[in-house]
Amino acid sequence: MPRNGKDWLQMMSARVPGRLPINTVVPRLLVAAIVCLAVIVAGPAEAQSAGTEKSATPIHVGVLAYAGKDEAINRWQATADYLSERNPGYRFEIVPLFLSELRHAFVQGRLDFVLTQSLQYSELSRLGAIWPLATLVVRGNGGELEQFGAVVFTRQGTGFAALDDLVGTRIAGTSPNALGGWLLGMQALENAGLDVEHEITPIFTGLPLEAVVDAVLDGRAHAGVVRASFFQRYLEAYPDSRLIPVGEAKREGFPYPSNTPLVPEWPFAATERAPDGLAARVARQLIAMPAQASAAEQARIAGWRTPLDYSIVDRLHDKWLPDPVSLGSLLRHFWHYLVLILAVVLALFAWQARRATRRLGAEKRRLRRAFSGLHTGAVLTDTEGRILLTNHAVEAFAHPELTGQLAGRAFCDAFNLQIDGLSPQCAFGDLVERVETRETQSIDGVIERDNQRLDVNVKISRLEAHGDEGDSQLLVSMLDVTDLRSANALLTYRATHDRLTGVLNREAMEEFLSQAMPGKTPRNEPTHASCLVWIDLDEFRLLNEIGSRELGDRILASLASHFSLELPSDAVLARMGVDEFVIWMPLSSRDTCTLVAREVLEIIHAFRLPDEHEHLRLKASVGVTRIDSDDLLASRRLEDAERACQSAQRLGGDRVVQFSGEDTELLEREQQIERYNALRAAIAEDRLDLAAQRIAPVDPARGVIHEMLLRVTDADGRMRFPSEYIEIAEKHHAMGEIDRWVIRQSCRWLSQQPAEAGTVSINLSGHSVQDPEMLEFIRQALGESGVDPARVIFEITETAAILNLDQAERLIGAMRRIGCRFALDDFGGGFLSFEYLRRLNPDIVKIDGRLIDDLSHDPVAAVIVSAIAQVSRVMGAQTVAEWVETDDQYRKVVDVGVDYVQGFLLHRPTPLTRP
Repeated sequence: MPRNGKDWLQMMSARVPGRLPINTVVPRLLVAAIVCLAVIVAGPAEAQSAGTEKSATPIHVGVLAYAGKDEAINRWQATADYLSERNPGYRFEIVPLFLSELRHAFVQGRLDFVLTQSLQYSELSRLGAIWPLATLVVRGNGGELEQFGAVVFTRQGTGFAALDDLVGTRIAGTSPNALGGWLLGMQALENAGLDVEHEITPIFTGLPLEAVVDAVLDGRAHAGVVRASFFQRYLEAYPDSRLIPVGEAKREGFPYPSNTPLVPEWPFAATERAPDGLAARVARQLIAMPAQASAAEQARIAGWRTPLDYSIVDRLHDKWLPDPVSLGSLLRHFWHYLVLILAVVLALFAWQARRATRRLGAEKRRLRRAFSGLHTGAVLTDTEGRILLTNHAVEAFAHPELTGQLAGRAFCDAFNLQIDGLSPQCAFGDLVERVETRETQSIDGVIERDNQRLDVNVKISRLEAHGDEGDSQLLVSMLDVTDLRSANALLTYRATHDRLTGVLNREAMEEFLSQAMPGKTPRNEPTHASCLVWIDLDEFRLLNEIGSRELGDRILASLASHFSLELPSDAVLARMGVDEFVIWMPLSSRDTCTLVAREVLEIIHAFRLPDEHEHLRLKASVGVTRIDSDDLLASRRLEDAERACQSAQRLGGDRVVQFSGEDTELLEREQQIERYNALRAAIAEDRLDLAAQRIAPVDPARGVIHEMLLRVTDADGRMRFPSEYIEIAEKHHAMGEIDRWVIRQSCRWLSQQPAEAGTVSINLSGHSVQDPEMLEFIRQALGESGVDPARVIFEITETAAILNLDQAERLIGAMRRIGCRFALDDFGGGFLSFEYLRRLNPDIVKIDGRLIDDLSHDPVAAVIVSAIAQVSRVMGAQTVAEWVETDDQYRKVVDVGVDYVQGFLLHRPTPLTRP
């Protein structure tokens, strides 16, 4: 059977019939006459035809049924009839098969011919003998095509001008093994210089090809790969979809937009089952099929041509779909090597077994020496606790009189080990019960030896016996942890106590107050309430400066000792800061917190240093709060006591102030929390709205700008200005989420406005300027809405710009590359100099409204506004005058030369209807 184009041509030429000699023609004519007579005698012509058809050899043509088996039969049955008519004695049958079924049928040798897509033909050629007879010719865009290509496309406005711009993007295709819906696109991207395995993210949508387009339109993918003919039909059906190819998509002689390599259309191929000589005739008959034939019309094709070179498909298959390595393929190709390797391995195993046997004895001796040399005490016993083996280190834990005589003794006779939870005497059975099979149990205990008390950590492991080696054994190791526990106790003390004064530190006091009800007795019986006293020494810093830091440390340490002597034994003292202390004290039924705090202040007044500094007198601001016995938030009272102490300081110090719930600072904090919760509820319940204020040009030829302003609807349905929420949103890092909502809604609204409606201006907070993901979000929002980036302006306030100058420069540059413009808001009202203005180089400078408001009565303001307008004009930036509310202000800013005017004089913000 032929395997290439040369064999195919030789077959066809060998089967062309020539003239027959006369001595051959006459007998054949005689035979034909006899056959005709037999037919007439046998019966009607229908019976003859039925007999001939019944005796015809069936020829099975496997056809890929990508659109369903019924559709495949309807499309290609006329082609089978066409071949049956031209090849007497053969009956061509269409066998519709899905992709995996066709492969299976070919491997089993059930097909004579195969009609499938180019990529599967390349795969089948690796599995068995198959060769193309003709290449399918399709009708395409007014012409005939025997090749097809693909196109990598995107949406307008994404900024992808060439294929190498797609670095770092998401690209959609139908599946990883789709020739026109993925592989051709990957080859084109690699030809453009991209590393497609690392520089793009694939998204596979599955069939139909419309799913790839939907992924690009929905923003799930930046670009997609589809067949070129499908892309052309989609654009004709949906001309307003704004889909465009990426880069140059024109190929000479190819009628569809395509920026990928071209590959041949489907081949009609023969297998080694095809009868000898039939394949060549089928090839000639297919190529000779006219475009007007009913078989071509029913198949919706233009015909067939001499088979093209499918090596480009083979290369794509080898590169992007390499054949998986299987055990069967390895055995077929390398079985003799595997036998040799197996023999070598078996020989090595035999040699190693003999070597291991010789080394086993030496290894046991070495392990015994290692066991004896361990620094940790180790004892090997049986399950009854009888000692089998010990090392030298364990003798430090045994009774002194048994040194060197431990083997054979009971474990509990050799060691005076005491463990909590066990019997007072060493009960080895209790130890064994704590050990599970093949696990290690760690237990802390105490060993008494020579009037010494050693803290030890005991680890017990069960060693399972194998074969005839006997019963299980136990390995007991003992480690002296006396010094370690002392060090841990010291570290714990230092972690919870102040180094200078020796009293509790802040963390320890907070932990104490957070424990379950410090106002209860050990029997869990309620006691009276307690007091929390916060002490801040007045003018302590001055004492440090007048005297020395050493004097300040002596005062603090001595005062802590003085407190320990004067305070009740059940009081708890902690140092909270440099010169701050807190005292928790139970409150008796006859006392009040104010009285307790005054007694503490008197204790401070009575304090004296026992040396030349005894003349020093300490004063303190004392704040006190009450903790009830059922207070579940006792640790929060530290804040209340501290605020009361701060109030005492504001009143002049050296006094006692009891915390009151009516404290204005507390109320302000609660109001902030309430406003923040209201803002979060408004975001969650979608109660944010937008209003637009027109920024009118002085020159009517310029377009109008609409500044987008945020509005918040409260729970009662009232519209509120966001100024009262902005500060709390920035404090709690919620402005990024709000800015994203404003950008998305503004783009959606602008997408529904005609081009002559002008542009929109969107404010960005300082948090968004620092957000590294904001640029990608802006690009995605513009792509989803289809808005021209030139119609979008982003405003950054002067304060946000100067606080985040480097981030602002990067964000401005990136937005300009997208096509957006940048405005510097409130310029002139802060600390931003003209040098920063030159560095930022904005497209629009918005002059602070406070300067505009002062124009009528402040000549300095007029000079500043004029200077800003002149500098901006030289830089090529346009200017906007804010807060214009009177005719006089309007005339003045126009005389100065501003380009735009914004204010209530011209337009008040109008709520927008959501798109």
